[in-house]
Parts: sequence; structure tokens; C-alpha cells
Amino acid sequence: MSRRAVATVGLCGAAFAVLVACSDTPAPAPATKTVTVPPTSRASSSAPATSGGSSSNAPGRVFDPRTMQADVRKILTETYQVREIGDVLCPSNQKVEDGSTFTCTVQVAGEGKTVTITVTGEDGRYEVGAPA
Repeated sequence: MSRRAVATVGLCGAAFAVLVACSDTPAPAPATKTVTVPPTSRASSSAPATSGGSSSNAPGRVFDPRTMQADVRKILTETYQVREIGDVLCPSNQKVEDGSTFTCTVQVAGEGKTVTITVTGEDGRYEVGAPA
């Protein structure tokens, strides 16, 4: 066998070893749930009306914890294939602020777990992490 043939076989063998080491299955993308979040309103009928500008104590937009709890339960069940989900509790007054994170607590088979919520946009999109 010529040196060139040996080199070609050697290179093909190395390429095959690299291909075998690589996985065809890509890692699953984090589950993302898009939710429409209406702005909260804390104004009472006795509060005076103001015009123009924004107040430094404006409430901003916050997630509805009941809606988020239902969505987290659905994502854990359908996307992460988690079974035996009990109570899901997400904190109230979590601002719709891109990049912010907070945790919800979840009962999985009677054991307390946490799920990280990462807000991915000012429009109410967020990612739900796997229970830890």
C-alpha cells in the first residue's frame, strides 16, 4: 500500500472517530411560554388624575401568579414530561422586566423543588427551567 493510501485511510479513520463522538441529537431548547400580561392598575376612584409623564411610584406591569402557576404546570407536564406534580406556587408582584429571574416552588412526587423563571422580554415572554 502506498504512503498516500495509508494517509488517506488514517484521515478517514480519524474523521469517523470524530463523527462517532458527536451526537446527532441536539440538546433540547429551554421551554418558553409566551403570556400576554396586562398592566396592573392600582389607582382608586378617589385618586386625582394626572396628566403627562410617569410617576416614580407607577406600578408597572407584573405577572399574574395564578396564570403563571397554570402555565408552569403545563410546561413541566408537556415539555419536561414531569409526573406527579402537586402544588405550584409563584410569587406575586414579579415585574415584567427583561432579564429578571425568580423562582416558583413545585411539589413533584411529594418533594419540594424549585423552577427558575427567566423573563426574556418586556412583552411578557419567559423561560421555565427544569425543576431542581
